[in-house]
This record gives sequence, C-alpha cells and structure tokens, in this order.
Amino acid sequence: MRCAANVISASRLALTPVVAVLAAIDTPGTRTAALVLAILVGLSDFVDGPLARRYAAASPFGALLDMTSDKVFMCTLLIVLAATGRSPAWVAWIMTSRELLVLFLRVVASSRGRAMPIAMFGKLKTFMIYLLIPLALFGVTPYAIAFLAAAASASALGSLVEYAVKMRRDLAAEFLCRDTKWTVL
Repeated sequence: MRCAANVISASRLALTPVVAVLAAIDTPGTRTAALVLAILVGLSDFVDGPLARRYAAASPFGALLDMTSDKVFMCTLLIVLAATGRSPAWVAWIMTSRELLVLFLRVVASSRGRAMPIAMFGKLKTFMIYLLIPLALFGVTPYAIAFLAAAASASALGSLVEYAVKMRRDLAAEFLCRDTKWTVL
C-alpha cells in the first residue's frame, strides 16, 4: 500500500499518450474511450496525494511524479483538443506557457533550498482543466468550453501572480542581489 500513490501517478503518466491518441482519432468509440479514461485520470489526481499522506508514503519523488503526471496530461490533452478544434488554441498556449514558467520558479526555489509554495489558484486551475478536458471530449457547446477555458486561464495567471508574490524575495535575490548585501522587502 505504501507505493500505491506512486503507481496511481505513474499510471496517469502512462495513460497520457493513450488518451491523446484516442482523442485525436475522434470516432464515436475512441471519443467515448478517451472520455472515460480522461475522467479516471482526473479523479486519480485527487486520490494519490491523500493516499500517500494516509499511509505515510509521501516522498519528494512521489510529489514530483504526481506534479509531472498532471502537467504532462493536461498540456498534452489541451494541445490535442486545440489541434482537433474542440478547445481554443489560446488555452493550450496559456497553460503550457504557465507550466514552463512554474517549472522555472520551481528551479529557482530548489536552487535556494526551498520548496515551492502552494498556490490556491493553481489548485483551482487544475480542477477547471480536469473539468474542461472531459467536457471538450464529450462535445459540450463551444461557448461553455470557451467560458471554462477563460476561467481556467484566469486562475492559471492568478497562480503565477500568487507564486511571484510568495517568492518575491527568492526571485529578487536570484536576479537582483546575487553578489550584494541589498535588503529586499
């Protein structure tokens, strides 16, 4: 039971290309299979973390695997949905760019011996994307998808601001005050 959370995260990563191919083929059968798998992947993201904590199996590797699985799945599916015309391309650009910027912030935090702070807007963004993907696969009206994409993008951008505020000292020290004794507020 100790490694169950990591198995769940790894299966989410392994299912990403399967769901992406099924979504790209876009026949009634493959669309249904992609929809079911996307829902299972989304639900699994809300299970692995609590499972790891419950059984005292949380680890830095598990956290990295969980985070990586989420980002790879979401960005891949948003790109496939945009390429097949079921979701706006701009949401795929915003989310992929946001994930690369957050990765950069994680590197800055790690280089300073710190953990990345939690951003509540980031959790909201993840929830909205895990809602958007199945709805887009299901074929919900483009207006509903655009609204959800806009809300997810706003929360993604909000999380970037939240991260920047929480990490302002680390960012300033990394880029402005490397070899000086300046005080950063």
